[in-house]
Amino acid sequence: MLSCELCFFYTKHEKEEQKEEEKNSKKEEKFFIKMPFQTNEIYRLLNAGKDSFSEFKQIEVKNRSVCSPNSKQIAGELVAFANADGGNIFFGVSDNGSILGISEQALDLVEQWIVNIATNSCDPPIRPFIQKMSVLDKDGLQRKIIIVSIRKGLYVHRTVGGRWLIRIGSTKRDLTSQEMGRLLQARRRAFVFDEQPVFDATIDALDEESLAHFFGKTFSIPSIELYRNTRVLSSDHPSVAGLLIFGKNPQRYLPSAKIEAAVFRGIELDSDALIHSLTIEGSADQQIDNAFAFVDRHMLRPARKSTGRVDYPQFSLGAVFEAIVNAVAHRDYSLSGAKIRLFMFDDRLELYSPGSLPNTLSIDTMLYRVFTRNQLFVSFLSRMKNKKLNRAYLESRGEGVRKILSKSEQLSGIKPEYKLLGEELLLTIWGQLSPHGLR
Repeated sequence: MLSCELCFFYTKHEKEEQKEEEKNSKKEEKFFIKMPFQTNEIYRLLNAGKDSFSEFKQIEVKNRSVCSPNSKQIAGELVAFANADGGNIFFGVSDNGSILGISEQALDLVEQWIVNIATNSCDPPIRPFIQKMSVLDKDGLQRKIIIVSIRKGLYVHRTVGGRWLIRIGSTKRDLTSQEMGRLLQARRRAFVFDEQPVFDATIDALDEESLAHFFGKTFSIPSIELYRNTRVLSSDHPSVAGLLIFGKNPQRYLPSAKIEAAVFRGIELDSDALIHSLTIEGSADQQIDNAFAFVDRHMLRPARKSTGRVDYPQFSLGAVFEAIVNAVAHRDYSLSGAKIRLFMFDDRLELYSPGSLPNTLSIDTMLYRVFTRNQLFVSFLSRMKNKKLNRAYLESRGEGVRKILSKSEQLSGIKPEYKLLGEELLLTIWGQLSPHGLR
């Protein structure tokens, strides 16, 4: 029998839900062939011609730059596939499916050109799978082509020129306002980011010891089934939440999932005043523990000795712990390149967390309302303990912000401040006034 804790995850509803997802996934696999491609698959797709899942592009390179097709056209193709059900673009192939090839010297240039378009000309950026292949043309000569595979997007994409496109058959066209509304609604309902599979990773990316400690060393069902049903695995790849909690090295696959910490002497963000910095990586609990230890180690502790030593700690460590946990638990992990930043000054601590507030929350209402962006991730984290403090990382839902505000204000006399800076939430915690009259 499963323990009560495991029953928290392993429910009839979730099993039915997973079966439905697997069925839908199998339907999609009929059309979207996973990397790497085999040569016979390439010939089959080229012979079949352009369709909802295949596009062909001839490449012309002059003076070390791609002159045809233009980058706007390729951005449109990438966006259109991402807004539909995904697909493949074959570069070095004519419209009728003939293999023309790309010269060996231009191969890396074309690849970088594609990556730049996917990153800088699509909003949000698209991360395609890219494969270089040697294939035979109609005359039996070896030719190099590049295959770019685009998965169905987690979000609705557009080009930086402002076009919302979708693939229909062998062409692309702009979304109507009605289609846009339906697509936005469907994508929000169908995708929860922390439950999505990380396709670059395999089960070997997970730490067996961490999994055994969390779930227990004996199972009444095979461990692979346990990981699927608890969503540690999604489509037999680690989920975002599974990798963040149980990964050996999550940053290998989610490079932005880390904390940049720094200590400055003075009150200005000035590189000349930087006295210590640290990049904090590892699993989520390791990041929280190490960031907390960083603040504990570097915060000021002035003292008064007139009637025995009395320390005046700069910050409430209880509030700092809650703030770091909240930042790690509720940040937006889908924002590529965005990381948590923790800065310490003589008068304050600043904590920047990627992600704007959801529509249901505002700066004024976040004290009273609860919204969990990463529900699976939070459910795992709430069942884990910080060894030093001997307490769960998330003891109770909805009280973290209250504790941060009340404990910090009680110590320093100044209420912490939350500010929304675009796609980033800034928390400022003010330090206690030292016995020598300085903050």
